[in-house]
Amino acid sequence: MLIKVALFLHVISAIFWVGGMLFITLVVAPFLKTMPDPADRSKVYQFVGKKYRKLGWIAIIILLVTGPILLYSFYGLSVPGVFMAPVHTTAVGMTVSIKLGLVFLLVLSSLIHDFWLGPKARNSPKFSLIAKIFGRSNLVVALLIVIFAVILRAGGL
Repeated sequence: MLIKVALFLHVISAIFWVGGMLFITLVVAPFLKTMPDPADRSKVYQFVGKKYRKLGWIAIIILLVTGPILLYSFYGLSVPGVFMAPVHTTAVGMTVSIKLGLVFLLVLSSLIHDFWLGPKARNSPKFSLIAKIFGRSNLVVALLIVIFAVILRAGGL
């Protein structure tokens, strides 16, 4: 039963996190470009960003808790076991290693984006551009994680 609950929470959290990034990039950002007043754009973006950030980090925490449970349940790999050399010689091990590397990159980049660049972007066109680049890059990395999750469930590289 634990595996089923962990898998459900993992999938729902991934859907929310990646889906939210797609929604902001493909729907909210283009909508904001139609607003003539920069102050209004900023208010809407601040509201949406703060709301999504809170819920997004809840999803990230759920993913970070359920991921190791699923890794062990489906593949018999503990988190420390992933760092053992023999694991990297298997298709599953290589795929897990790449996926976890991307997860680490995405969490680190999201921390920088949400808690350092985002606040600075409010009053700075330079930081606004950098935050936008980080946000779009995070989306690409998140989509790569999804691709590697699918490859993993199909047997690995």
